Amino acid sequence: MGLNVTQGTSWRRSIVVKIFLVCFVCIHIPLIALLLNFGTGASSNALSVGLVVLVATLIGTIACLATMWWLTLPLRNLASAISQYRAGGTFTEEKLSKHGEDEISVVTRAVCGMVGEISALAERVNGQPALDPLTGLLNASAAYAVPLPHLPGQVDGGIDIIVVVFELETIEAVSARHGREVADLSLVAVGDLVRHHFAPRQIAARMSGTTFMLLFADDAPAVVHACCEAIRRSVEQLEVGLLSPGSLKLTFGLAPRRGDEAMADLLHRADMALFRAKDTLRTGLETLKP
Repeated sequence: MGLNVTQGTSWRRSIVVKIFLVCFVCIHIPLIALLLNFGTGASSNALSVGLVVLVATLIGTIACLATMWWLTLPLRNLASAISQYRAGGTFTEEKLSKHGEDEISVVTRAVCGMVGEISALAERVNGQPALDPLTGLLNASAAYAVPLPHLPGQVDGGIDIIVVVFELETIEAVSARHGREVADLSLVAVGDLVRHHFAPRQIAARMSGTTFMLLFADDAPAVVHACCEAIRRSVEQLEVGLLSPGSLKLTFGLAPRRGDEAMADLLHRADMALFRAKDTLRTGLETLKP
């Protein structure tokens, strides 16, 4: 899978810049404290100055450690998920921070894509089912294994394959408030709505606990947008048990295929569009421009 960190990561969002700023500020806290001490005309004897420097140094050290712990938390979560996966467990994407453009987020998204490809190969070898048991849609492994070159060829001068990734934003709150059963029934209902509005197309998948994927071939952008909007409106109007209409929200990310782009790269760019939509607090459709 292609991974271009230079293009995908802005220097202003780089983890290196964040670490530098934290260290710069924390290192200068004792100096700032001294300037404030002398500037306010406070006592300037050796004991008071020493106490000011000591307290400021302790505050700077604690602040630096706490911030570094927070900045590297996504990396520790990724390491934990990889260790769990290598030990024979499942690779849990829900706890990973794929939301952002710093180096850790870029690597996390790349690892998720590679794990999906590996799982797809393993399922094809073992002959395991490729359906999500809850929604009946394809699972993530089957989605990564979709042979794009075998789909209808691209129209000359145009793009005929578009991948849409959408996230069910409020399902965690539904589970906490109404219980896991209502949340599962909501996911089943979303799967039914996807099949209803997406038919007769076949390639729709549940990629993770809250994320779904749709693949459009030979559909005009206006048709793609209309289908996504129909799904969004229907989901917002869902009533499941105690769940009232408007409780479920969707955010979409769209990416058109470029040339002979692989499925994993196409899904990655659709994810990027979804993350950008979440960055701007949008709940409509966000397209990643070629």
